[in-house]
Amino acid sequence: MAPKMLSECIGKQVTIYIEGGLGGYVATVLAVEDNFIKIEDKKNIRYVNADMVTEVRLAKE
Repeated sequence: MAPKMLSECIGKQVTIYIEGGLGGYVATVLAVEDNFIKIEDKKNIRYVNADMVTEVRLAKE
């Protein structure tokens, strides 16, 4: 997924689906740099490769 599109989600809670994953990560997007997305869920901060993202769900406000 294009990092430019993902930068619109910074500071928002999203569900991110990864290639080969059975479920998604419900997390807040902290940053998007180069080809990585920094997200924070209830317990962890994760760095996700943007090339592996198949879908991002953002709830309507």
